[in-house]
Amino acid sequence: MARPITVYKDTLRSADARRTELLQTYRNEKLVPVYLSPMYRPYFGNVMRVMVNGISVWFKVDGTTQKVPQTFADEITARRIRVDQILTKKGRMANINANSESSPGEITLF
Repeated sequence: MARPITVYKDTLRSADARRTELLQTYRNEKLVPVYLSPMYRPYFGNVMRVMVNGISVWFKVDGTTQKVPQTFADEITARRIRVDQILTKKGRMANINANSESSPGEITLF
């Protein structure tokens, strides 16, 4: 026998109220200018969706400077740094001439 689905309206209302309060917090944050070069389009797409605690911001990856709240700017910067780290590691590993070693373990790739 299937159990009836219970809907907790008070919990849903309080969660919605907290989300609205959080949205106001992000709107009141200092706006920071940020940009992403079109070079990052293969990794993020034309528009990168940045979601923090259920609140989303859509950020154009076209090289233009846009102002976003500090929390979202920090997340955008962290994502860009992660892609830069991947590209740097990829470049080091692809350089076969510099990666030859005379004894095992001589070169540290990571």
